[in-house]
Amino acid sequence: MGEVSGDPMPVRRSADRGRSALRRGVRHRHRGGVAAALQREEGSAVAEFPLLAVLIVVIALAVIQGAVILHTRNTLIDASVQGAHHASLVGNTPEDGADRTRMLISQRLGRGIDARVTASQAPDGMIDVQVSATFPLVGLYGPAGAMTVDGRAIAEDRW
Repeated sequence: MGEVSGDPMPVRRSADRGRSALRRGVRHRHRGGVAAALQREEGSAVAEFPLLAVLIVVIALAVIQGAVILHTRNTLIDASVQGAHHASLVGNTPEDGADRTRMLISQRLGRGIDARVTASQAPDGMIDVQVSATFPLVGLYGPAGAMTVDGRAIAEDRW
């Protein structure tokens, strides 16, 4: 084909050049074999999402489980301290403090926690309420772990 009205480049050739560039891009994209295929990132988001989603869910559940354990511990400590303070009042015995502690634990944590409460009074007037409890370590029904907390108060009649 020749020149058209003084144009140095033929019209047909410029159209072919665009198509061959397109073909070269397609060919270039598929060159390289396995190594090039492994370096391409096409479709990687589809594979990344489930892997990251599982990791994020596991981390979130671990944080929630840690919060449940910390809440249980703080509740047991508060119940034992309140039981010791109740037992330290004039006219109450250490067993009154243990009963108060049991009542507080059942109100706050329900019957699902297995707690053993003991109360004692030292000769110097210190009342000690000790709570030993087992609670699930994984979820609400998993393997059990043990925790022992205590609360102390000075008996009012011994001051």
